Amino acid sequence: MAISFFYLRNSTVIERIDKNGLIKEYPVGIGAKAKDFDYFINNANKQLLIRNNGRIYLVEYLNGSVTYSLICDSKTLKGLSITCMYYDKPTKTLFVGTFSKGMLMVREKFIKAYSTPNGKTIFHALTDYNDREVITADGDIFGADGYKRSLPFKNNDTYGIVKLQKPGEFVLKSEHRIDLWSQNKNSTLLNFGIQSSVYTISGSHGDKIWISLDLKGQKLIGYIIIKEGKVIKEKFYNIKISVKGIGEVSDQEILLATETGLYLFDEKKMIRKMVMPNVNFRSINNNGDDLFWIQSYGKGLYLYKKGRMYSLPQKNNLLASVHSVIDDGLGYYWLSSNTGLFQVKKQQFVDAYLHGNPNVYIHKYTLTDGLLTSEFNGGSNINGLRKNGFIIFPSMDGLLYINTVKSFPVVSSEDYYIDRVSINEKEKIVHGILNLERNFGYVKIFVDYANFGNSGNEYIEYKIDDGKWLPLPDNGIININSLTKGKHTIHVRKLNNFSSVFSYKTLEINVQPAFWETAVFKLFLVIIVLLIFYTVYKIRLIRIQKETVILNARIEKRTTELKDTIKSLSKTREELYAQLYRQKKFVAAISHDIKSPLKFINLSAGILLENMQEDSYEKRAIHSINESSAQILEFIESTINYNKIFIYDNYQTKESIKLREFISQRFVIFKNTAAFKSLQIHNNIGQDDKVVSNPDVLSIVIHNILDNAIKYTDHGAIFIYTSESDGKRRLVIEDTGKGMSEEEVSKINASEESSGSRMGMKIIRDLLPLIDVSMEVLSIVGRGTKVILIFNAN
Repeated sequence: MAISFFYLRNSTVIERIDKNGLIKEYPVGIGAKAKDFDYFINNANKQLLIRNNGRIYLVEYLNGSVTYSLICDSKTLKGLSITCMYYDKPTKTLFVGTFSKGMLMVREKFIKAYSTPNGKTIFHALTDYNDREVITADGDIFGADGYKRSLPFKNNDTYGIVKLQKPGEFVLKSEHRIDLWSQNKNSTLLNFGIQSSVYTISGSHGDKIWISLDLKGQKLIGYIIIKEGKVIKEKFYNIKISVKGIGEVSDQEILLATETGLYLFDEKKMIRKMVMPNVNFRSINNNGDDLFWIQSYGKGLYLYKKGRMYSLPQKNNLLASVHSVIDDGLGYYWLSSNTGLFQVKKQQFVDAYLHGNPNVYIHKYTLTDGLLTSEFNGGSNINGLRKNGFIIFPSMDGLLYINTVKSFPVVSSEDYYIDRVSINEKEKIVHGILNLERNFGYVKIFVDYANFGNSGNEYIEYKIDDGKWLPLPDNGIININSLTKGKHTIHVRKLNNFSSVFSYKTLEINVQPAFWETAVFKLFLVIIVLLIFYTVYKIRLIRIQKETVILNARIEKRTTELKDTIKSLSKTREELYAQLYRQKKFVAAISHDIKSPLKFINLSAGILLENMQEDSYEKRAIHSINESSAQILEFIESTINYNKIFIYDNYQTKESIKLREFISQRFVIFKNTAAFKSLQIHNNIGQDDKVVSNPDVLSIVIHNILDNAIKYTDHGAIFIYTSESDGKRRLVIEDTGKGMSEEEVSKINASEESSGSRMGMKIIRDLLPLIDVSMEVLSIVGRGTKVILIFNAN
């Protein structure tokens, strides 16, 4: 390759000297009388930069010719003490090193904001004025190079303007009326009155002007047709909802953005259909295709296409308050919102809605790109438009012109690196694998890339192993202070510029195990533990052997004592059996020696009664002897049975007892005594009433109760009956005798010892628990006593 030398002879000529000494001149074209002239040679990048009165030129030798191009025209650089320069072609950024202001970055702005001469900077609705200019609803006319002039519109509402087909004619929205600007004058087309409110107006593909309004409480939507400055047709429908935005889908169907949702209105059928409910929509815009962008209050941006609504698959805060989506015709959408200006690749943005791809690159512009404010205006019938290669948006600080042909968004580099780490504040370079000690302390992993634009446009995420994707911190550092031993993977992904595809990179981290986590240490620990267990086992075995000897001696001693105790208990048992045998003999002797004379007396009295005259005093006496002896026999029989119960232990046997027959048998022995005392005994127990109990024990209990009832009742009656409640059978023996005092009744019910022999309480209290029966006594002095036996369910 031939080597040449270049020489800047003056501000107008560059000379080239080749290896043969030939000189060739190349004109620079800056001017012979250049002032404030200076040049900067950047050998590393092979650049020659010339400054002349604030203009910066890049001089290059290309294809055998020296070319020069103006890359910057800035008054800031005029007269500034500059030390060096570098022009970065990919980002169209000029880096300037200075003595007093440090390093400057200079970039040509393709976004400009314009205001009116009277200082008005807030704009809303706008539309085309002619082929080169636009006009706002205030009548202000702007071109690509700024403000032109103003028309004296008389409307007091800046949110609605529609351009008619005839040049210079516009329909204007006011609060209560619709105005027409034609032939340089303002006239009223429709005046709805003070009780009306016009919400919005919208043009159509034909000659209709759509209007939504509130007329005396009626929510109307309709259209007017204007010819020769007059309304030749108007038609309105009572839609019953407040319409804030109108979008014409076809000659028959229009979209209606309302506070309660999005509707599709069929004009011919005069019906409306809900497309999406429960969202407060504010406006609709369309770019001449089948895509309708629906703006909402705080719930993001929606897309309507061919009868269906779409939203982003995941919430994006950047799109929470979009006002307008404008197609620049170069493959990009430009979005204005309350939070800034955005640019996005059109096809990727549409695919994100239609196909549910949540990853889409959205480029945000800031004040450094030429914006005077990040708050744009919406709510109008037209919140933005495209004209002659420019996108125009109304904002809170100027009417914004975006030169989409010269637009050059500064994005971060596609390449990024994760080869730089810091371990406890000591940096090192790694190549795919990072080895760490177990107690590594604190690790910083740097994600390095170049970005000379807005750092808010960096879509970088990371995750550790299979964890959740997290956004990379603003400083680009992944901080790690603890990891378990073994292999780990740091995953980093970066969304490519104006793309929906991520580029991925990984960093492997090997955390060495601590000494206590190594296999050798674990084996050593197992051996130590086994030795400890063995030692403990041996000590325990020796102790057990010693305790076994002591225990055997104690067992032998206790065995001897137990044998002696068994012998003593055997002797005691034989003595108890002897006593029980004597008691049985005693009871048998009583049964024979006492019952036999009484039976003879009873029998003799019965024989005498048969041979005596009726109604004689002697017969009555003999009869009384007969009855008394029978009662004594029954009492002796009961006493003997009571003793037999405890001697022979036969109270545990139970059987089903028919109460009526059982009670009848019990009061047979009291029949004569009752007749003698003129008592009536009423057995009101049902034929089928049964209880399960021991008949011997129950017989003694009932005998004592009947005996007391007859004994303490001189006149009247005794009633015997049953009842059932709570799953329990109750046997009631009620008399009309003397009764008992409250104190005595309380003692009986409390199972306390009571004086006297009433009711044979000693016998009854001993026997009732044996047959699982409880007793309750109710009595009033002079009016009788009621004894209730309660049988538990069996």
